[in-house]
This record gives sequence, structure tokens and C-alpha cells, in this order.
Amino acid sequence: MSYWRNQLKPMLDAETGTMFKQAPIRVTLAFPNRYSVGMASLGYQVIYRMFNLEDGVACERAFLPDDVEQFEKQNQSLPTVESGKDAGDCELFAISVSFELDLTNIIRLLDVAGLRPLREERDDTDPVVMIGGPLTSSNPYPLAPFADLIVIGDGEQIVPMVSEALRASETREDFYDLVDGMPGIFLPARHTTEPNWATAPKELLPAYSQIVTPHSELSNMFLIEAQRGCPRPCTFCLARTMYGPNRNNGGDELLEHIPDWAEKVGLVGAALSDFPHTKYVGRTLTQRGVKLGVSSIRADTVDTELAEILKAGGLRTFTVASDAPSERLRRWLKKGITTEDLLKTAQISRDLNFSGLKVYMMIGLGPENDDDISELISFTKELAKINRIALGISPFVPKRHTPHFQDSFAGVKVIEARLKRIQKELRTTAELRNVSAKWAWVESVIARGGPEIGMAAYQIYKNESIGAWKKALDEIGWSDEFEANESRIELPAGQIVRGASGHHEGLAV
Repeated sequence: MSYWRNQLKPMLDAETGTMFKQAPIRVTLAFPNRYSVGMASLGYQVIYRMFNLEDGVACERAFLPDDVEQFEKQNQSLPTVESGKDAGDCELFAISVSFELDLTNIIRLLDVAGLRPLREERDDTDPVVMIGGPLTSSNPYPLAPFADLIVIGDGEQIVPMVSEALRASETREDFYDLVDGMPGIFLPARHTTEPNWATAPKELLPAYSQIVTPHSELSNMFLIEAQRGCPRPCTFCLARTMYGPNRNNGGDELLEHIPDWAEKVGLVGAALSDFPHTKYVGRTLTQRGVKLGVSSIRADTVDTELAEILKAGGLRTFTVASDAPSERLRRWLKKGITTEDLLKTAQISRDLNFSGLKVYMMIGLGPENDDDISELISFTKELAKINRIALGISPFVPKRHTPHFQDSFAGVKVIEARLKRIQKELRTTAELRNVSAKWAWVESVIARGGPEIGMAAYQIYKNESIGAWKKALDEIGWSDEFEANESRIELPAGQIVRGASGHHEGLAV
């Protein structure tokens, strides 16, 4: 109880919107990372509210402790936030997971909650373990050794189905029988392939925050989803496929859901500058004195009016995504953004006295070469003549459900060499932040792996490192089946030269 009293209770007391409920069916909604990360997840908060609105169901939250090893030494059970009860003492232990690299955290979370991580080792005396979130839509298969139920798609459609099955079932098999065949339901004990995704009808949207807290990574920010899905055809991105058809919410509809006490509001969406009501909603909120937060804006849709609204909302640094180091690669990815668009955005940011421009991009794309990196360096120098520039650079990780599924990962050595060159030539020009090439490699393995990758993670979840991953993958006999595949700029994204066979093969989108 001391962990709850000392660590969780102060955070609980600082929350606005917490739901307290007692009911016969107890659900623990867990997040495989620390509290501040989990509470910045809009999807996590929506599922929390939906379970608590179900008849006969009470839902409490649990998070991985900041220092798991220290927590384990205290020999305590993982407590829920709301009451301090054992997180594993429930009928349904649900986990929301966003990132591939949280795979080992999922296993660790089950362990510290007092549950046997492997599905085959649990029985009817254990809660049903359900895993959902963006990762399950991207690739559910590494989760199969651990989950009784994997939910794929929109939680708004799935929570009522699962709640009804919990109310009506007495055994695990009863529960399986009731949910089997429903949209978005993947039962690893029964199924070998993922189902059709669950897609929430428009009337169940928008998603919006339940709890606002200063201890979130998005401190004291009320989140609301402007749109779900994306109308753009970018080939590398999961938003269009994972979140289903693009569904825009109305401007007044969003404003009706934002409480008067909200001092900071974050608009959530994959393409906010395409959302038809961004200016109207933003202007209305800023006139109330509300601070505004947005995800990155497309450089080809930025204009002075939008930038002025964002400035009035307290935005200090303008953020856009280039997503590729050169114009030819942006065309290949169907990104639709030109160097001129980026220069125009930098000019607007300077004219309105933004403190700088942040540009996100990927390197390590299939047809990428030294000329593309030269172009990145050159246009960054052009941007830096206009305003202060920060580059956020991530290695490209091919994902399932995109045309790039069978593209090769560029390789750690290649990416590190390109990063080294960029850092050398731009160190006095731009602020550089990059994602580790080695951890991007691990992410790429998980992103396209099967249950065997989950078992490799199980071997190392208490002592994870790059070396441990390499050893575990060697022990299961893993090899990169996509390594020899070649992407070419003259072929559409998603068409590759397969290995050494030399014939062109189109991939299903």
C-alpha cells in the first residue's frame, strides 16, 4: 500500500475527471509504461470512460512503475490508481499498447500484476487478458503468446461487445464463444489470422479526454479528436488503413465537448490542416483565452491565418513533417510536399515571430542514396537562413498494412553513417534529434514478426538490451526474410525486386 500512498495517491489527488465506481465485474485498464505516458493517450482515456459507463462494470487504471526493479524489491502487488487494490484482482485485465518497443513492457506489466504472462499457463482462476491499441492494428501476432483476446480497431465498437460477454459468461470458454466472430476480435487460442477490424460509426465520435492532470506528458491538456483516419495517400503511414475511413467531426460538435474549465486543448488528428474546421475551432478557443496544442501541420496547407491562430493559442515552435530527405523521395511516398512548401512555412514562421521551425523526417528509405542526404543538408541550410531549425530524424521502419510491408530495413550501419554525415554537416546549422538506429531495427523486427518474436521478448523482458535481442533472435533462429528485397524509385512504393530472383512483384495494399 505504500507505493500507492506515496506514488499514486498524490497523482490521483491532482486529477480532474476521475471516475470512481464499484460493480460486480472489475476491469483493470493497464498501460505498459509510466503514468505520464499513459495519461497522454487519448484512446486509453476513452476506453476507461466507456467501461465505467457499462452497467455492472467498474474500471480502474494501472501503470508500470517508473522504477520496476525497485518496485519488485518491495514485494508489493501492483495497485490500481483509483483505490490501491491489486491490479490483477479483476475479471478483465485490459492493456492498451501504442508502440512496438513496449512489447517487453507488456510482459513485465503482467508479471508485476501477479499474472503469469504466458496465455497457456493461465486458467479460469485468472482474469481474461485483453490487449488493444494502435499496435494491435499494426501487428497483433507478437502479442499472441500473452493475450487471451486481442482487439483490433476502434474501441468504441468493441467495449460494449466485450462488456456484454463478461456479463453473460461464467468461464473463459463461454466468454470466447460469445465474442468469437465479432468485428475486431482475435482469439489466439482459436484463430491464426486477424479478423476484420472494428470501425466505430460516426455517431460514437468524437473521442475526448476523461481525465486532465498536470502529471501527464501533455500537462493539463484536454484532448479531443478532430478527425479519425486520413484522406491523404502517403504510402508509409498507417493512419489511413489503421483508423479506417476518414471521419471528420463538426466544429461546433467539438466545441460542445470541450468543458469551460479547460485551459489547454489539444486537437488530435492525422491531418489537422486538412480538417475543415481547424481555423474555426482554433479561433473560437483562443478568443476564450484557451491555449492550443496541435500535432504537426502539413507544410503545403499552411497559411498566415492558420499560423496566426496557432500563435494566439500559445504555440511557440511551428512543426511540420517533411517525411523524406528529398523531393524525389517525397513524390515516391506520395507525400505531396515540395521544398517550396517547406521554405514558405519557414517564412511564415519567421514573419509571425515563432521561435523556430521543427521538421520531422525519415531516413533509410528503400531507394535513398547519398544525393538525397545531400539535398536534406542543402535545404536545411536554406531553411536555417529563414528561421531557427530543429530536425527530428527517425529511421524508416516498414509496417504491416502499408505498401512497404516487404521493403528491407536499411540497416543500422547505413543509417548510422547517414546520421553521422548529417550531424557533421549541420551541427552549427540546426538542432538535431534522432531516434536510435539500433532500436529502430528492433522496432522493425517486432513490426513484422509473429508469435516467435513475442517469445523472444519473453526471454529478455527483465534484462532488455540490443545485445539481449540479438541473442534471443539467434536462439529462435530468426532471419530477416526481407533483407535482400530492393525498392527502386522508378517503381511505385510497394513494388520491389524480390531478393536475388530479379523479378518485379507488386504487393497487395
